[in-house]
Amino acid sequence: MADYATKEDLEQLRSDIRQDIQDAVTAATEQTINDLSEVIQQLAFSMSEQIREVKVEIADLRASIDRLTNTMDKFAARLDAQELEAAAQDARFARLLDWAREVSKKTGIPLKDL
Repeated sequence: MADYATKEDLEQLRSDIRQDIQDAVTAATEQTINDLSEVIQQLAFSMSEQIREVKVEIADLRASIDRLTNTMDKFAARLDAQELEAAAQDARFARLLDWAREVSKKTGIPLKDL
């Protein structure tokens, strides 16, 4: 074996070093990609869980709003019915008062102002 390196030896050494560097970069890149993929997968799972929880909360809120809306509708219907009944009673009272005034005129019995 010679004590000196030939041009071919240097070319082979350079080729080997390039290949070693390329292999190291490829391995590091693959590891980084795998690590990032795992982080992204965990993040996606976490976000999926959070979205599911938010959807459940939204469904609960919608149900609560529906119950409140139904309750308010029932109260409004009762108020409408009471107002209608009050208007009917007012009309009935006005007719009775008119009738009482007519009777008062015809009989001569005075009717106090109501």
